[in-house]
Amino acid sequence: MKPVLPSAIPDCTTCHNRDDSDICDLIPPGKESQGILKRRAIYQPGQFVFYEGHVPLGLYVLCQGKVKLTRLTRKGQQRVVGIVDAGHLLEKHVLQEQAVHQVTCEVLEPSQVCLLDRPGFLNMLKGNGELAVKLVQVLSKEMAKVTLATDQFAFSPAKERLAGLLLELQERFGEAVPGGTRLALNLKREDIAQMAAVTVETAVRLLHDLQANGLIAMQGRDITILKSERLRKIAGVSV
Repeated sequence: MKPVLPSAIPDCTTCHNRDDSDICDLIPPGKESQGILKRRAIYQPGQFVFYEGHVPLGLYVLCQGKVKLTRLTRKGQQRVVGIVDAGHLLEKHVLQEQAVHQVTCEVLEPSQVCLLDRPGFLNMLKGNGELAVKLVQVLSKEMAKVTLATDQFAFSPAKERLAGLLLELQERFGEAVPGGTRLALNLKREDIAQMAAVTVETAVRLLHDLQANGLIAMQGRDITILKSERLRKIAGVSV
């Protein structure tokens, strides 16, 4: 069934995600009429917002929906490096001069993206030291939310990595359902494998093992966490 596009958010004052977004909080709603906001766009799952290596058109803020960020490895393979949900800046380094996109942004579910004018945004910060400091704090926190893998994570055993990934996805994107927590994501097995730094075959085998042992339930791409405490033991995460 074709995903239903969300109703477009016509302006910042009516955005239901604004109160939960630190980056949007930096831009007073009235500023969008002063050249800060360049464009609003709705995307379908599978569409691309921008590509790695291309020149940014501005600052991209995800107003609603979810996207995944991927990057090419030295071997030319695409690897998922993060998932971003509503209310967050998609890349922080585009604030730099002569920047290019360091990742490719693909839409996971019907989404709306606002494109902000970079010079207009930076001009707004000039002469406002407090706002500039807050921006630095926000960007640090934003990128911490984006990254799903660390060097320490990459050297853990495969089953431990996968369990840790499922727990992190549960914390960020979990929706309570009878008997457990459903991961509100439309991730392919290849995506999960890339984020857990394992082969697709290993990811599929480990997921089926977890399901056979009653820790998770799967139906197509849907994954529901049934036994978080047992996943924490596998991942070596203290409660």
